[in-house]
Amino acid sequence: MLLPLKDVLATPLFMKACPRVLAGAEQIEHVGVRWVHSSEVLEIAPLLRGEELLLTGGQTLLALKPEAQVLYVHSLAARRVAALAIDTVGSSRKISPELIRAAQVTGLPLVELRATVPFVELAEMINRSIVSAQALALQRADEISQLLAQRIATSGPNLSPLIALIADALGVNTLLVDVGGITLASSHSIPDGEVVHEVISDIFVSDVLAARLHFGSRHEAEHELLTTVAERLGSILALALSQYHRPTQSQIADSALMQAIIRNSGVSEIKELCSQVGLAVGIPVAVVIFRGVELGRMRSALERILRRNCPEIKTYLDADYLYGLIPLGGPSPNQERRKVLAGLRQEIGTVAVQGVLGPWAPDAAHGAWSLQEAFLTERLTLPTPESGGLRDSGDLVLERLSVRELGRKGVELFVQENLSDLIAHDQMRVGDLVATLETWLSSGCNSTAAAATLFMERQTLHKRLNKIFDLLGGDPRRTSRLAALHLATKLARSNAAENN
Repeated sequence: MLLPLKDVLATPLFMKACPRVLAGAEQIEHVGVRWVHSSEVLEIAPLLRGEELLLTGGQTLLALKPEAQVLYVHSLAARRVAALAIDTVGSSRKISPELIRAAQVTGLPLVELRATVPFVELAEMINRSIVSAQALALQRADEISQLLAQRIATSGPNLSPLIALIADALGVNTLLVDVGGITLASSHSIPDGEVVHEVISDIFVSDVLAARLHFGSRHEAEHELLTTVAERLGSILALALSQYHRPTQSQIADSALMQAIIRNSGVSEIKELCSQVGLAVGIPVAVVIFRGVELGRMRSALERILRRNCPEIKTYLDADYLYGLIPLGGPSPNQERRKVLAGLRQEIGTVAVQGVLGPWAPDAAHGAWSLQEAFLTERLTLPTPESGGLRDSGDLVLERLSVRELGRKGVELFVQENLSDLIAHDQMRVGDLVATLETWLSSGCNSTAAAATLFMERQTLHKRLNKIFDLLGGDPRRTSRLAALHLATKLARSNAAENN
């Protein structure tokens, strides 16, 4: 459940902090807050899901160079953070023009807090309101679900009275349509001309999309309530729809094809299923996987994003994952895959899921390999702000190859052979020389770029690099060890992600 950012900023306790909006004022009317966090950690972005209000003190952030502050803002904006509030009370540094300009360019609302209010109290107060609103929405959804269940028990699964009951209970226009756009039932509580906002939720019967539930409301502010109710009502309406809906042969074949790829069935079986769903055997494909705490509830929004970017995608949901098989038409599978990845990354961040796009395979008969590589990528790397909720297996080609060929023990020995002194130093000093070396090597040995990525001064980076070179026995750029060291650092970080 989201609270409007403008309402959060107007709460009495927040007003005591004398907030002043420095950037993104035009976004405040349209942004919602899902949670409030307070943190001085500069690398906080990968730990956020989006739509958070982030409270931070000015001492650590404002001590950075302006270019590092800009990167910090961009990392939050990429994670779709709702707003950044900086407490400048007692700080000898002002919020830099570069930081303000970066917030304005990225559309991240930036708020200066000019009076001290305990962050703990502020976060608790707002989060309590968010939880209360969520509880009320769920309670409302459960009340309507009980009414629907009673109606089904006493009068049967007739759709029209069920839809009318929902419309009356919520005071919205309610429409239920099948996948072909044919209206199954509708009820209008308000004139069509007064509808200003619509919420759509997919309803699945036996893992097959059966219908879509549409709500039309007078008030855009009801979006979160209606979304929560619609998702909650999906199961009870699916029960009623199951009396009428029977999956088509094409839908059954789609599910069978995905299950065959998941269990890595034989080539002949997959080719036969491809012919049944109308997928040419020679079409390259890529498999995408998604996982989330409430994946079933998120599926409706996720499916719509997937189909906007990949109209021919075949999907399948089990207890843990939503799987997708993406046909890659066109002259270049690589280019088509990159296009799909970019499109999905722009939208996936709005859904509370984490996904991985596997490498492209020559055809669906090799789809199980793409799926296995997606799972391996998920194990080896943590989400980053740049991933937008969707990681790319192409970013870990060497790591995946090494793990497959060397095995876990072989990887450990390879890392130990190349980085043992750095690892020992990090363990004794609670340092991060391995991470520093990996960032520097990944930047093409560009100290300026590496320092910006690490949010540190170039002088500090050079001190670390000098220590690293001492432990390695010299500057690796003057040896043939550069590639091996780069791979070892990437594998070391992948091991850390896998063990996280």
